[in-house]
Amino acid sequence: MTLCLALLLGACSPPDPPVITPRSAEVTAATTQGLGLRVHCNVRNGNRIPLTVQRVSVHVTLAARDLGTNTLERTTHLPSRVDVPMDLDVQVPWGDLPGILLVTALNENVPYRLDGTARVGGRDLNIDVPFVLESTLPRSLLLGAAGSVVPGLGATH
Repeated sequence: MTLCLALLLGACSPPDPPVITPRSAEVTAATTQGLGLRVHCNVRNGNRIPLTVQRVSVHVTLAARDLGTNTLERTTHLPSRVDVPMDLDVQVPWGDLPGILLVTALNENVPYRLDGTARVGGRDLNIDVPFVLESTLPRSLLLGAAGSVVPGLGATH
């Protein structure tokens, strides 16, 4: 009887969260409107049942300045026990680009951080799975974007 109850409870337990591993990010746009990044992730669903990524939110911080959150509605199927590549195209406005340039004046590379959350699940159960990526981007990209807004800030340095 105890064995049957344990098997029944095990069959009803929620799935383990998949593991999202950000591998890298590349700049796709650095314009006067904002920053575009393509984030390359690997997702591993270690469960016996398939799951689906339904939505991903990515919060971007550049030089310790909050650039906001980009939410992407998407469907990525996660088969059981398979690594799945997932690329995210994130777009955020600069906010205060001249201020960012000022605080990074002595840095060749500007640090950024992406704090993401993926809504993953199935028909009846959904969980939020966090992931983080920290890296840098060349300050010259910021100068190039600012050059058309603030005279004299072009990437000629």
